Amino acid sequence: MKVIAALLVIAIAITWPVSQYQLEASANKPLHYKNKVIVLMYHHIDAKESGATISPSRFGTHMKLLKENGYHVISIEQFEDFMQHKAKVPDNAVVITFDDGYESFDQYAVPILKKYNFPATHFVIGSSSDNQNVHTKHLTWDTMRKLKGEGFSFYSHTYNQHDYAPLDKNGKKKGPMLSNPIYLRDKGRVETKKEYMARIEADAQLMEKRLKEELNNTRQMLAFPYGAFSPTAKQLEKNAGVTLFFTVHPGINRPGSDEAFRLNAGTPALSGNKFLAMLKKYG
Repeated sequence: MKVIAALLVIAIAITWPVSQYQLEASANKPLHYKNKVIVLMYHHIDAKESGATISPSRFGTHMKLLKENGYHVISIEQFEDFMQHKAKVPDNAVVITFDDGYESFDQYAVPILKKYNFPATHFVIGSSSDNQNVHTKHLTWDTMRKLKGEGFSFYSHTYNQHDYAPLDKNGKKKGPMLSNPIYLRDKGRVETKKEYMARIEADAQLMEKRLKEELNNTRQMLAFPYGAFSPTAKQLEKNAGVTLFFTVHPGINRPGSDEAFRLNAGTPALSGNKFLAMLKKYG
């Protein structure tokens, strides 16, 4: 009878569907959540931490903890399919995103991500990569092409709307350019709604054009600068082809929405223990 039972176990192992067998084999791994996805947000990496800048060591600790605690990092393209088409994702699914297009992504983050075989995406500011006229060096299109060939992806953080601009004559009141009509100093007045719409539309069209020209992108996604947007701006970005929008609002993502929550992991205040606590709070 023992021999028959052993043979039966072997037969089941051979004939069981692979997905079911793998599911059983991984049953000892922690289950934090199912059919949901956490999206992490980072910005700049540097040895000197401040604001939205964290050290390579801190970023490495976060990635190590993801691996050790049974989280499965998926690509943003898998995430889009999940959000829009309810495609299946692994348990404990996580997406890693960066904003602003800093060169430090290639210098510090990529080697760590490769160590764990983690994909990641970067929302870049088109004008910063085109002109390199900013204090902190940004990724070049050549570098992005190289990284895309290595499994990383790049999408829109607008072409040139990532700034705060005056909203009135005295300039004391400022607001995110994407979400507000701004004060036009040369005309001595605030933009009309038509002018505001024309500015946002032109920026959206230009950014998507540059992403296709330089990276041959076939999908279109956008992270709102500062997480700020208006219904008008969102619609104009949709008209330009954007299908999925990323906010800075914390939460865990379920399918069926075109707006994604993100957890801010790129802060020096987030130790390893606090990083895990944040994940568990939402997952």
